[in-house]
Amino acid sequence: MRLSIGVIGGSMILTGVIWLLGKTMGDSTSPDRYAGNTLEYWQQQVNGKDAGASNAAIAVVISQVIPQLVETMFHDTNDSRLRISLSEILNGLPGMQINYTEADGRRGRAVSCIGDFGPAVKSAIPSLIQALKGNDLAIRDHAIAALGKIHGQPDVVIPLLISYLEDDNLNDEAATALGNYGSLAKSAVPKIIPLLHAADDDAQLAARDALLKIDPDAAAKAGVNTNSPTSGKK
Repeated sequence: MRLSIGVIGGSMILTGVIWLLGKTMGDSTSPDRYAGNTLEYWQQQVNGKDAGASNAAIAVVISQVIPQLVETMFHDTNDSRLRISLSEILNGLPGMQINYTEADGRRGRAVSCIGDFGPAVKSAIPSLIQALKGNDLAIRDHAIAALGKIHGQPDVVIPLLISYLEDDNLNDEAATALGNYGSLAKSAVPKIIPLLHAADDDAQLAARDALLKIDPDAAAKAGVNTNSPTSGKK
């Protein structure tokens, strides 16, 4: 009887420990807060129809939110190997699912969040350029995408993006970003056209959509169907 009680008690304790680890090892279910609110809140405020509220939100985003995201983008490298290993072990147990975003994913997400604010955060462009030119492979593609969404400083950013059209790892992201500049990026057309015949399907699609946005006449001459809507990159 004592043995049975001990086994049951030990099993209950072990189950409780596993449950507690499952709740604490993964990503927090509460969204991160920036200047007291979530990123979704600030994005809604920035893009709201009330000009006064939007301008006030932009001021907070630029002065407080963007610096916090930039800090994460460049310096969030502190992963606990023990936490990662435990998460992998626990995920091997029946019914257990722990979602844990490692540091490179957190950095990439920070860059993407910057881009989601769009043209309102042109002040972040120098940091994004630094990220693109850096050696952190986890954030370079996100940095290109963010530059495209913000589409500011065309004299600086467009030539930089054009230089990545010949990079097989980033050419589709670069073409998509250039497309967001519209006709301002016409100087990129001669470099984009060859991507219509790239081996990579994503590069072909990005080139097609970019040409339709930048120079429909050039797209038509290159054999792109200008009557079909751009489909966007998957």
